[in-house]
Amino acid sequence: MEQCSTCNESVFYRMKAMFCIFFSGLFLAGITQPAQYRRSNIHAHNDYDHNLPFTEAYAAGTGSIEADVLLINDTLFVAHSRKEIKRDVLFMASYLKPLAEGVARNKGYAYPDKKAVLQLLIDIKTDSVQTLDAVIKAIRQFPVLINNSSVRFVVSGNQPEANRFSSYPSFIFFDGKISDEGHLQQLPKIGLFSADFSAYSKWKGRGEISEQDKNRIRAAIEKAHALKRPFRFWGVPDGPEAWQLMMQLGVDFLNTDHIHQLAAFLEKPARSF
Repeated sequence: MEQCSTCNESVFYRMKAMFCIFFSGLFLAGITQPAQYRRSNIHAHNDYDHNLPFTEAYAAGTGSIEADVLLINDTLFVAHSRKEIKRDVLFMASYLKPLAEGVARNKGYAYPDKKAVLQLLIDIKTDSVQTLDAVIKAIRQFPVLINNSSVRFVVSGNQPEANRFSSYPSFIFFDGKISDEGHLQQLPKIGLFSADFSAYSKWKGRGEISEQDKNRIRAAIEKAHALKRPFRFWGVPDGPEAWQLMMQLGVDFLNTDHIHQLAAFLEKPARSF
């Protein structure tokens, strides 16, 4: 009997996808408070505002890079809003292409360290379904990035309804809301949990923070860790006092617009917890 090459190819890719999901699960299963904070704990917030979008954060070895994405006339731009599109920072050319080139240089891995994982947090600013479809189509043009255990695509911002999460490809994860029961029911598709810091505390990054606020923050982080997922705050004060506090409370990704300052801070002695 003649063997069906197309069928074999289909089985191969299904097995490859399951293999990568399995190892992705292993990565998530070990989530606890980091014993030592490194550059891999840096989340490059509003990365597109930097002089060299993606390139600067990637060269610094950050573990998470944020790209705010807008779909305009079939083109994916990276900016916070339409009025802020001042230059051609494109999702494919500025993010996916250099990431794919980096993976090729590193022989299939995001970074030279084969254990390192790079998370690309895609914050959708236009229509959730149409924009995400365009994002997936763009990613598929770079096979080296699909179901690569060292690269994680996490969708934030305008998301589809949670009950649709499971219908998306295995290489697409979502930014979860820790208090949203719908998101908790879709845990296999949740890549991390994020929250607005101002919902937990009005602390501005100077002086003492109340114990009550600390307890609220710690409870959210611990809930995420109990679910085997990392946690990040956005809108959090961005300076040494805040970085130190977030590390003490066990947050996984340190949200910053100051990559190099935070990297230098983390490389000082006594940053273990």
